[in-house]
Amino acid sequence: GLTQNDLLRYKIGISGEYEFNNRVIFPSFCDNMKLNYFLSRTYDDNQFRKYKNCQIQRKDIIFNEHLIEWDKTVILVEGVFDAIKAGNNVIPMLGSWIDESHQLFKQIVQEKTPVVLGLDPDAIEKTMKIAKNFKQYGIDVRITQHEGKDFGDMTKDEANYYIQSAQKYELTDRIGYLIQSISSGSIF
Repeated sequence: GLTQNDLLRYKIGISGEYEFNNRVIFPSFCDNMKLNYFLSRTYDDNQFRKYKNCQIQRKDIIFNEHLIEWDKTVILVEGVFDAIKAGNNVIPMLGSWIDESHQLFKQIVQEKTPVVLGLDPDAIEKTMKIAKNFKQYGIDVRITQHEGKDFGDMTKDEANYYIQSAQKYELTDRIGYLIQSISSGSIF
C-alpha cells in the first residue's frame, strides 16, 4: 500500500548485500540529515527474523527527526508502517514503549510539543502509562480510540480519522482504565 511518494519521502530502498537479501530498508536521518539509524524488514514469509536493525540503541535516536516540526502536534506510533499510514509529523517509536530515558521523550518535553498516542490497540496499558508520564511534564496528550487493527493495516484516510478524533488524556483516564481492568473477585 505504499505510494511512490512514500518511497521517496522515507527514502525506502533495498540492498544487494547478502544479509539484507529479500528485505526492504528504512533509513532514518537526524535533523541535519545524517544517517542515525536503519531497520530492514523482510517481505519473504519464510524468513525467520522479520526485522533486522542496526546496532544503535533505539532510545538514543529520533527516527527521521528531519521530518518533524516540533511546534506542531507530533503523532507517536509503534512502527514505520504505522508512521507512513499516519501521515505527517509522525514518529515511529520502534516499539511500544518510551520514557524519560529516550531521546524522543526528552525532545518532546524540551519543546513542549503536544502528542497524539496512536499505539497498537493491544498496547492500551502502555499507552496509559506513557500518557501519564508525558502529562507529569505538562505535555498535552491525546489518545486514538482505534480498535481491531494497527495503523499500518489501515488506509491513510482511516488512520487520519482516528488521529483527528483522538481524545484528550486526563489523569483520571488512567484511574478509570485501572478500575475497568480489575477482574471480578480479584480484590479479595
